[in-house]
Amino acid sequence: MSDTTATLLASAPSTDLTLAEAIDIARSLRPQLVAEQAEVERRTTYSPELHETFKAAGFYRLLVPEMYGGLAWTMPDFVRLMGEVSRGCMSTGWCLTLGASHALLVSSLWPKSVQDAVFADGGHVVIPSTARPGGPALRADGGWVLNTTHPYSSGSPYSTHYVGQAFEYGPDGGAPLQQILFVAPRSAYEIQNDWGHTLGLKGSGSNTIVFKDSFLPADHVLEGTMQVDIRSSHTSPGFELHGNPMHLAPGQGFFGLDLSTVFVGGAFGALDEYERLMRERKTAGDAGSAPRARLHDPDYQRWFGLATARLNAAQAIVFDTAERWMEICHRVAAGGEPFSTADDMMLNMMCREATRLAWSAVQDIIYRTAGSSASVNGERMERAYRDLSQAWGHVNMIIEDSMARAWSSQTLA
Repeated sequence: MSDTTATLLASAPSTDLTLAEAIDIARSLRPQLVAEQAEVERRTTYSPELHETFKAAGFYRLLVPEMYGGLAWTMPDFVRLMGEVSRGCMSTGWCLTLGASHALLVSSLWPKSVQDAVFADGGHVVIPSTARPGGPALRADGGWVLNTTHPYSSGSPYSTHYVGQAFEYGPDGGAPLQQILFVAPRSAYEIQNDWGHTLGLKGSGSNTIVFKDSFLPADHVLEGTMQVDIRSSHTSPGFELHGNPMHLAPGQGFFGLDLSTVFVGGAFGALDEYERLMRERKTAGDAGSAPRARLHDPDYQRWFGLATARLNAAQAIVFDTAERWMEICHRVAAGGEPFSTADDMMLNMMCREATRLAWSAVQDIIYRTAGSSASVNGERMERAYRDLSQAWGHVNMIIEDSMARAWSSQTLA
């Protein structure tokens, strides 16, 4: 940890961290995040020391309710900070964001008895989650027994809990009876050492989580509930308990905001490296002209300007989507129209367009013109391109057509 970061941590209040203070901390960490990228990939997650820094800064408590020691930040502030972290290291940002964000899901959907247990450690939680059902769940006396497997559980290395899906089966097997959503403590599952073999995001801590004959109390399980198809109403357990309009939202727009702010932050990291190359390297030269500093070359100046504008536009979409998300939450809390599935899907689609715009800036401009030497193994640009490529193939990008069709069908009906 740098002296600057240590000073900022010492001066930042533990119970009322502002966005400006948190961004100062994130930016002070950027040189460390950049320097440790190779080691993050080898470890497949960020270091224990950085984990303790995030914990001391309150980054895991941003969406935890105040009554449990959390900071109860707004969604716009949360995505702004996670984008700043991701700008230094996209793998770290992915792991942190998806571990910290699901505190909102738990505090929205589960009853007080469960929240009391989950947030018992002063509000410190790290909760990865995957939406795909992981296997069978059986009813037992007073609860459920899980034997499930959940790959791609980003944020798992430092996790305190896990939120997942499973299918209920009867004692004799047969067809599944229903889908359930559950939250489980760290003692209930194992984390497999199986991450780091993908093209990119090798340091995102997206390990497989496994439950083996794990018992969960009945109140930890929500029956007939799908994480990606939560229907909003004018109340929820979290809204009744905390009075925060954010606890009235479903999950697709929120999930899109998580992914897009990390992606755009990672793309800005590629832009930072592009600027460094402009300042330090020369052009390849062309017919009749000698190589010159890229910084003073008209083509590189144009490329840098266009890439910066495109990424600023992508970031503006993410920020505006977060504001719209909040506006809808407040509308519902005031007794207006519920947060509809169509609302939720449109916000998710807007986030996807931000991702598309950021990807085009990197693929069409930054990576194409950075030069082949920038893509040598271990170079920051090479790693940024791999990370962004991996995220570009995420399932949230794959479902864009089906979601657009579903949104249009609902809206035009």
